[in-house]
Amino acid sequence: MEKQAKQLLILLLVLVVLAAAVLGLRYYNNTASDEPQEEETGEVIVDISKDDVIKLTYVYEGETYSFEKEDDTWYYADDHSIPITQYKITNMISGVAPLTVEQVITEVTNMSQYGLADAERTISFETESASYIFEVGDYNSVSGVYYICRPSENTVYAVSSSVVSIFNKSLEDVTEETEEADESTAENDSE
Repeated sequence: MEKQAKQLLILLLVLVVLAAAVLGLRYYNNTASDEPQEEETGEVIVDISKDDVIKLTYVYEGETYSFEKEDDTWYYADDHSIPITQYKITNMISGVAPLTVEQVITEVTNMSQYGLADAERTISFETESASYIFEVGDYNSVSGVYYICRPSENTVYAVSSSVVSIFNKSLEDVTEETEEADESTAENDSE
């Protein structure tokens, strides 16, 4: 009987130590202010309509592509004679206007952990009254999100991968196929 009492006392002591450890960890996690604060949101951080966007610029594979809207028609900013497939530009814009984020990470002190210290990709767009610029960081394959931020801010946003991947288009990907181009290609192929 004495042996069982010792075992019970030891088990009770282990339980008290484990409970104290759990409480200590909870307290530490709640008060650790040096760590970025992560918050699941589904929050809209840019609340505009895709119809209000008049300019779009993005970087893809090291190239910058810029488009502007005049009289409800999208044009390649450097050459208005290039025929643009209108719905492709509109689809890209609909990914960011409005822009909904899956997670907000505030008080970030090390942007490199999200691939945003020297971001090589940007997405920017304008309305008549405002401009929005976002740098694109790393892709998180576990959660299926890209990390983005506004320049010179210490807040990181996690967005659905489709928000960024919809901008994986070169100029050729958004231009219209014309009969002249098809005929020109056919003539070059026959030579």
